[in-house]
Amino acid sequence: MSHLSLSVQQRASLLEQCAALDTASLSDALDSLGIDAGLQGIVQQVPGTRCSGFAFTVLYEPVNQSDGFKNAANYIDDVPPDSVVVSSNAGRLDATVWGDILTHVALSRNIRGTVIDGAARDIDTVTRLGYPLFSRGRFMQSGKNRVQLKATQVPVQIGAVTVNPGDLIVGDASGCLVIPIDKAEEVIKRAQSVEKTERDIIESVAQGLSLAEARRLHRYDQPWLAAEAKSPSAA
Repeated sequence: MSHLSLSVQQRASLLEQCAALDTASLSDALDSLGIDAGLQGIVQQVPGTRCSGFAFTVLYEPVNQSDGFKNAANYIDDVPPDSVVVSSNAGRLDATVWGDILTHVALSRNIRGTVIDGAARDIDTVTRLGYPLFSRGRFMQSGKNRVQLKATQVPVQIGAVTVNPGDLIVGDASGCLVIPIDKAEEVIKRAQSVEKTERDIIESVAQGLSLAEARRLHRYDQPWLAAEAKSPSAA
């Protein structure tokens, strides 16, 4: 299933629900479904920012000197609103693929954030603009004549995780993860149950229960089952 097959209302609902959830709860939900989705080593570069959107993937490769200079960043003109740009640069930290110009363009196009398996630069400007940027590192050296655009909107590999075009990307201070679009509704439902269960546990402990008792009472091991048991349809 592609996110493009969803209605405008369905896409907006997914984004709204993801925006209300943290990556820890979403990660627990993904774990419960056996989905490895955390982008290890990709960290928040602008404190206080978060993003959720549909993946627009960008694949880079080492430059072929015989081809001459290429405008490797012009893909940004094709990125639709509500996207998160996911750039795969093989984890390279010596050739940046994001900076101030792309940040300004992204903001003007209502792009929701950028995730880079590699490095970004112009961090002062990105921070001033409050743009959600997640990457493996930061470095000032340009990617010009070091890397070139290989493809867009193809599956890309970041660590052990494959990101497909249209997958949901969520990032916050704890990191970034990928939600396969065909699993999005179930993942969100389970993550909502995780967050409710954790709130209930904290409240029960505040009222005098031990942590062990509170966890047992609220089904900490499988909070989505507790939510199903309490729903009217389960009766």
